Amino acid sequence: RQDLERVLGRVLQVTLWTEGLGALALFGLFLLHGDTVGQAAWRGLFTSISAFCNAGFALQSDSLMPYQHDPLVLGVTSLIILIGGLGPLVVIALPTLLRGRGRLHGQLVLVATAVLVVVPAVLYLALEWNDTLGGLGLLDKASNAWFQSITLRTAGFNSVDLSLIRPATWTVLIVTMFIGGSPGSTAGGAKTTTIVVLLVAAQAAVRRRLEATIFGRRIERKVVYEAIAIVVVGLGSALLGLMALQVTQDIPLDQGIFEVVSALATVGLSMGATAQLDSVGKIVIIACMFAGRVGPLSIVALLADRPETERRYPVDSVQVG
Repeated sequence: RQDLERVLGRVLQVTLWTEGLGALALFGLFLLHGDTVGQAAWRGLFTSISAFCNAGFALQSDSLMPYQHDPLVLGVTSLIILIGGLGPLVVIALPTLLRGRGRLHGQLVLVATAVLVVVPAVLYLALEWNDTLGGLGLLDKASNAWFQSITLRTAGFNSVDLSLIRPATWTVLIVTMFIGGSPGSTAGGAKTTTIVVLLVAAQAAVRRRLEATIFGRRIERKVVYEAIAIVVVGLGSALLGLMALQVTQDIPLDQGIFEVVSALATVGLSMGATAQLDSVGKIVIIACMFAGRVGPLSIVALLADRPETERRYPVDSVQVG
């Protein structure tokens, strides 16, 4: 109980400090944009909490597009989103992790987060240089690409008009949304460590190794199986949701995939198709959001029977691939 209280206390400290400092920084920045003291205070507090919780709600109907020329607003909001997406326990362990120590979970979260911030940002910058980023200066192009890379992993803000992005960019966004944030964080998605575990297991299979290892540590087979289950259930849920939309709605394939993955990963972004859905379509999206928030593994656990005593069966060969 003492350990639980100590952990809860630290989680609350990270939450309150992040949201408080973020609100204060955004308050000053919104003042510079011409808001009154009351408007800036309310807008700063609301945006900070929304960013930390990866909610994506903004007080402007066009999200953060009015601030696409302000790298500081986008940068502060991105930092708050990142902290929320890492999870309080990883944030607490940052000093130890940055020294190359700490638990494997925290190390994988940091590495995966860094890769999933940089790679999508570079791809978005390259693909949208003359499209949604056209007309912006070099610094604004870079800051908006950076912001979209971070916020699309379940935060749900946008600083550019996503309805104008290229098809290739849609693919990048859908993949990043599906992966989402990290376990124990405010973000949704399949989670960063889940994808890392699958990649490590795939590498071990290619090299014909019996154990999945990374950073000098061995990953339990149980964890590998759980990662496989999460991704399979997530992809299956996306497929069912897409089919349900296609059967009940007149919606293009690309928009349908984006809407379903955005709902399952609890991102909340739309290409404009959500407003065209009827009641049945909205129920489908609501079901996807609920399933995504509860989590694929939790759904499997709820639907599964009680585990039986483990049995050992004869081994036989099965060809795959």
